[in-house]
Amino acid sequence: MRCALLGLALALLAGCATAPFPESVMRSVNRALTVAELRQDSGAYQGQRVIVGGDIISTQPRAGLTEVELLTHPLGNGDEPRHTDQSDGRVLIRTNQFLDPAVYARDRRLTVVGPVVGAEERRIGELPYRYPIIEGEYIKLWPRDPPAAQFYPSYPWGWPSYYPGPYPYGPWPGPYWWW
Repeated sequence: MRCALLGLALALLAGCATAPFPESVMRSVNRALTVAELRQDSGAYQGQRVIVGGDIISTQPRAGLTEVELLTHPLGNGDEPRHTDQSDGRVLIRTNQFLDPAVYARDRRLTVVGPVVGAEERRIGELPYRYPIIEGEYIKLWPRDPPAAQFYPSYPWGWPSYYPGPYPYGPWPGPYWWW
């Protein structure tokens, strides 16, 4: 009984420890704001703390700050960006921290909490695009996804013996393997 209670307590504590941002910070976040609304009128929301997450497009260190271009995605459990093609658009994250472009590399997933500080007009290809700018107060870089091969068991001899190759019924003549 004690072991069961101890296991349950540890599981609950582990669940609490996975929150990427402090609860005191999250109380002031306006989760109702979307990137689409910020793109339309960033000035109306200036100073409001938001949370966004997505895939890094580029990271540019500059004198005194680092700028991250982020393709946003809906947030899932634990505020981790979901693996989806759905996106509200792009945002610029600016922070006083130095974020190494080798670590904060293209296609890494990131979640950021911070206030809206404005917007900037840039181009994507030949089209003008309005980027909301968010000051990155709290930044969570998510671990890289493991390769798919880690999810499948490996066989010491290759494929399982009942299907050793790209043959419709195996390497034996005919559809019966017990010949």
